[in-house]
Amino acid sequence: MSSNETCSGRSAGPAAGVSGGEPLILALDASHERGSVAVCRGAGVLAEILFDASDTHSATLLPAVDACLASAKAALGDVSLLAVVSGPGSFTGLRIALATVKAFAAARGAPVVPVSSLETLAAALPCASLPVLPLIDARRGEVYGAMYDTGAFAPREIVPLFAARPGGLREALGAALDSGPVILCGTGALRYRGEIEPSLPAGSVFAPERWSIPSASVCAFLARGRRPLAPEETAALEPLYLRPPDARLPAGAPLAEGGGDRA
Repeated sequence: MSSNETCSGRSAGPAAGVSGGEPLILALDASHERGSVAVCRGAGVLAEILFDASDTHSATLLPAVDACLASAKAALGDVSLLAVVSGPGSFTGLRIALATVKAFAAARGAPVVPVSSLETLAAALPCASLPVLPLIDARRGEVYGAMYDTGAFAPREIVPLFAARPGGLREALGAALDSGPVILCGTGALRYRGEIEPSLPAGSVFAPERWSIPSASVCAFLARGRRPLAPEETAALEPLYLRPPDARLPAGAPLAEGGGDRA
C-alpha cells in the first residue's frame, strides 16, 4: 500500500499499469483523527491522500476528496463504486463520512460498500503468519478489537468485534490467545501496550505506528468483489456502534465537532 505523507497526494495516472476496464473506486475513511481518501481502479491505487482531521472532519474530508480525484485525473462522475470505513471509531467522523458517501451515491447512482475499520486495519498486514489483532482506542479506558487470519490476503474473522479493558484481553479473546503469538496494530495497541503485553503469548509483535490508522486504499481493496448495498440499504446505513457515543449532538445540529469521540 502507498505510504503518502499527511495532506499529500500520489497519482499513478489512469495508464499506470491498471486496467481501464476495472471499476473506478472512491474510498473514504474518517474513523480516526487522521483520515484518508483513495481513488483506485481494480487493485491499483491511482491516488491516496492522508489528512489531519483533529480539528474537524467536516472541514477536511471534502477538500481531500476533491484533491484526490484531481490527483487521479478523475471526476466524481467517473466513480463506479463507493467504499467507506463504517466503524467503529470517531462518532462524528463516521457520521460525516457516511453522510458524504450517501450524498455521492444519490448524485452519482454509484453503489456503496461499507467496510469495518478493524478489518481494514488487519488487511494492511496481508499474508501474516500470525493472527492479526487490531485494537482501536475507544476512550473511557477501553479498546475495540477483533482477531483475523490474514494468511490468504483478505482477512478471515477468528474472533468477532468486542469491547474490553486493555488488561482484560485474555477474558475477551478466550482460547484464541492460547494458540500462540499474535500481531497487534491500531491506536488501542499503541496507547495501552504496557497494560496489554502481560496477557499476550510469548513472541507476540506490536506493529509500528504506521499501521495504527485505517487506510482508504485498503478499504477499497476489500470492497472489490463484495456485494454492494441496495439503494434502500444505503439510505439506512449507519455507523457501526458498540456503545452510545461519548458526546451526543442536539437534534438538527450540524456535524462540525472534532473527531475525538468514539462509537
